[in-house]
Amino acid sequence: MDTPYDITELDYEYAGEYQAYRHQFGNDMTISEMQEYSLVYSENTPAYAMAKALGGFDKVYPLFKRYGQSKGDVKTIDQNGNKTTTDYYIQVLDYLWKHQDKYADILNFLGQSFPDLYYKTYLPDIDIRQKPGYVREALNIDAIVYEQTPYLIAIYTAGLGGVTPENDEVNGLGYSQLCQLTYVINEWHRVNRN
Repeated sequence: MDTPYDITELDYEYAGEYQAYRHQFGNDMTISEMQEYSLVYSENTPAYAMAKALGGFDKVYPLFKRYGQSKGDVKTIDQNGNKTTTDYYIQVLDYLWKHQDKYADILNFLGQSFPDLYYKTYLPDIDIRQKPGYVREALNIDAIVYEQTPYLIAIYTAGLGGVTPENDEVNGLGYSQLCQLTYVINEWHRVNRN
């Protein structure tokens, strides 16, 4: 986990983000650093670096099925378009839940992710391990919520707040609607499951 891996020859989505990582880390990052920065800050450059360290995307994508497979057309994460399903991600969360000791570092990073934001916005006193994300019109969140009776949840949206595929930033109204939805879901859970 602490072996340094070269990050000088990476594919990346955002040049500015990539350059910031090169400035901060130099020519290499460890797997632990890649996990932390891709999970806590939800940035793609360290995720691309981790895929490269594991042999490249063509080798990594087939490995995703070890955590589960969706019943739909997209079984895990679609390599062309980077799409996935809530069905698959619930299985990933379930895998993490069942193997908490093995994946303690990952769960810790998810617990640090976006403090007081997303699922944590209206639920600051609950331990929540979350991985939010957005791309164009999609605003998503996967979480393990340590309520009195813990639960797993994957919420995938499109078009909240009037956002369209042409958008490249999180829509404020859509974000607010998603946070309100997480509160309503948690209140339902408290009444019906705790």
